[in-house]
Amino acid sequence: MKFETQKLMRSAEAANKSKNFAKANTLYYKALGYEPDNLELRIQHAQSLFAIKEFIRSADHFHRLHTEYQDDLRILNGCAISYLNTGRFDLATLFLKKMVAKNPDDFQSWMNLCFAAGSTGQHSDCLFYAMQAMQLKPLDAKVHNNLGSVLLQLLRFKDALISFETALKLDPKNLDAMSNIATTLSKMGESKQALDVYEHCLVLANKDPEFQSAVKYRMSFDLFRTGQLEHGWKMYDFGFDPVDPRSRSPKRKFKAPLWNGKPLKNETLLIWREQGLGDELVFFGALKDAQQLAKKIIVECDGRLVPVLSRSFPDITFREQAYYGHPSMQSPFDDFDVQIPAGSLMGLFRNSIDDFRKTAAYVIPCPERKTDFMKRLESLSNRTKIGICWRSGILNTERNNYYTSISDWEQVLKFKNVDFINLQYGDCKEEVDNVAAHFGVTLHQWPDLNLKDDLEGVFALISCLDHVVTVDTAVSAMAPAVGTHTSVLVPDNSWFLFGSDEYLIFPGMTPHINAKNQALRDLIPSLASDLASRFSLE
Repeated sequence: MKFETQKLMRSAEAANKSKNFAKANTLYYKALGYEPDNLELRIQHAQSLFAIKEFIRSADHFHRLHTEYQDDLRILNGCAISYLNTGRFDLATLFLKKMVAKNPDDFQSWMNLCFAAGSTGQHSDCLFYAMQAMQLKPLDAKVHNNLGSVLLQLLRFKDALISFETALKLDPKNLDAMSNIATTLSKMGESKQALDVYEHCLVLANKDPEFQSAVKYRMSFDLFRTGQLEHGWKMYDFGFDPVDPRSRSPKRKFKAPLWNGKPLKNETLLIWREQGLGDELVFFGALKDAQQLAKKIIVECDGRLVPVLSRSFPDITFREQAYYGHPSMQSPFDDFDVQIPAGSLMGLFRNSIDDFRKTAAYVIPCPERKTDFMKRLESLSNRTKIGICWRSGILNTERNNYYTSISDWEQVLKFKNVDFINLQYGDCKEEVDNVAAHFGVTLHQWPDLNLKDDLEGVFALISCLDHVVTVDTAVSAMAPAVGTHTSVLVPDNSWFLFGSDEYLIFPGMTPHINAKNQALRDLIPSLASDLASRFSLE
């Protein structure tokens, strides 16, 4: 090793010991200028990138090293933990499996595998990894915290609490276990208790801003559930900080400042979409409020919404969301002065129950498409037309708790003087065929209407219906957004209730709210009774 390299590496090691990781990274980079093929130096440089949280660059460096040195455990581990921190759980899992294959007693790799599997909904694998880690260190608090996280995803709340409480007894300073206790209480409907635990976490983590941001975001939903809207929206704004894939996304970056809600004269405001289609439509319910303060607005939305929203808001420019990938995440456009994510409009304009009452239907469907679907519906009969959607297009253990099976809807489907219109997007042919075979009911649909991608058509169809019944999917936002009265099955812990017994996101919605430990399908009889009364159905 050259003298210059040795000197720089000693200085870098000293910088690492003093936790000046940025300086260490600079020194390693300079040393590579003298010996670019030095393996030890390349590994140290990649590790220094990880230390300064340049996880994407760290992953790139480690992956290049792996192509040359495929059996080096330090490189395999570097790839794994770097990809974990970028949210690439598939690649992290690939490298972690190589780690445990070479060293089955590698406790931390089993723990990391558990985290990666849990983050992608692979709960059976996650449970296996957690038990492998527990066999190695049965008295380690982190093991019990991991196991609790798996049980929580499997909706075994009481068992999860026992695991988290065990972790806390083994390590009273384990903030992860403490915050997980709060999350479990929240899932159990104990929001006030959850908030007490979250507040305690914030006090203990006063020197850990990253952990605090994650806790604040998680506690926002319990603040909403207890009717504390203003405080809740402030905590909700921390949702872009956590790596957790369930936090707010996409995690875009901007040179333009965040809009604070003050009136804009000549400046252009960019409002950008986040989360899924349903959330997007909910948040856009505040666009009219934004128009009162900003005359020049650009909205970046799901591309499927551009035509219908352009018609609905002719004074706003709509375009499909666009941004560069990692690590930039910047916008390719420079035609705006301030920006705000769509969800943060709520914190500006929806801080009380009364604020929600001014939300109105805002979608104007295509007149030609509406006329077309009106004719199609009239050709069926003169009976009541009710649209139905019973589940999401994405299902997993946790999400299934908030949806139903079409077979659960027999008490509604038995109404004889109703034409039922299928609004279930995605592959549901087998379910539709089963309804016809077992209940003798046709769920009407048209092969030329793509319920997932042709949103112009879907809005037009829904606007022609007398009523929509649905679970909490995108349809539950689409129907009231276009002005069609909607009955929705709502879990008792839905934060959209905001501590009330109303579904406040849109007017013209009738929520049927389940009680604790009650399945969502148990609400269907009350919904059927309401429909029978509303439309004189038999």
